[in-house]
Amino acid sequence: MVWGGATFDAIARLKREQSALASKRSSIRPHELGAGPKKEPFDCMFLCNVCGYLSDTDPPCPSCGRQAWIDLDYWGLAEALRAREEEERRHPPDRLKWQIRLASLAAGAAIGVGGAAGLALAGVAALGWPSLLGLGGGATALTHRLGRRRIGRSLMLRGGARPTRWHMPLPLVAEDAVVAARVVGQPQPRGALLTAPFSGRPCLGYELGVLFDAPGDAWPPIWVLREMHSCAFDVHDRHVEADAVTLALPITPVAQPFMIESARQRFLRQRGLFLLDGRFDLFEAILEPGAVYELQWASAPQGAPPVIHATSGVLPRGAYR
Repeated sequence: MVWGGATFDAIARLKREQSALASKRSSIRPHELGAGPKKEPFDCMFLCNVCGYLSDTDPPCPSCGRQAWIDLDYWGLAEALRAREEEERRHPPDRLKWQIRLASLAAGAAIGVGGAAGLALAGVAALGWPSLLGLGGGATALTHRLGRRRIGRSLMLRGGARPTRWHMPLPLVAEDAVVAARVVGQPQPRGALLTAPFSGRPCLGYELGVLFDAPGDAWPPIWVLREMHSCAFDVHDRHVEADAVTLALPITPVAQPFMIESARQRFLRQRGLFLLDGRFDLFEAILEPGAVYELQWASAPQGAPPVIHATSGVLPRGAYR
């Protein structure tokens, strides 16, 4: 069986997009900016200036091997990053702009043709090319003007867009890997369960996603965070260490977050994000205690963490997939 599918394409894209992300991040030079005197009273994370990996410590980046960390403790560095990302959002890539335009064209054409047919049936206007083109063009323009952010959001929810910040088990699965081993069973924790930050639910592991929409910029909503954590557990005779499994589970919106606003503000600030900048929608996937899952181990690279799937037979859908 070839290691593939939408979930694993998303994992593979993390590797392919590192060089592109590196060129975007090259405008910030932490050693040139200097730390500055102002620092948060609580600990924040380090963000790799090359690949976007988030870490609690600052050794060589476990993802790209570079040592180009932005210490998010310091306001000077966090504000420089904030300003750069705000400027980048003013210039969405052509690929994304054309996706939104084509979606607007398809929706507008459907509305225009439907409207022309309805008018023709009502005897108000003849069904012909002039009416089709006029109503279709008007509906397309109106759809793009009023609905492009909603269309962009829909594309982001369905697509596999790389978040600007991420933390997941390494190394990433190779693009040409196959399934070398699998096991199905109920994970048994080897210690205390975790608490999912957004929902407050007890779990063996969780994946967090944050979708950000800034008012007044050219981008549709974008993914700014993907983060995974898990406790140590056993499945039959297989041992999985803490933070050593990749979740391939459906990620869903958290409509009523467990976190109060001040806790959300601190959580985002620790990752170089600011609650006042716009709308942050929270998403979560949960590795539930007592549920049965399938673990799959990839053939390459050596030491790649297993990937855990639900056993319902339903393909995971949602953010990044």
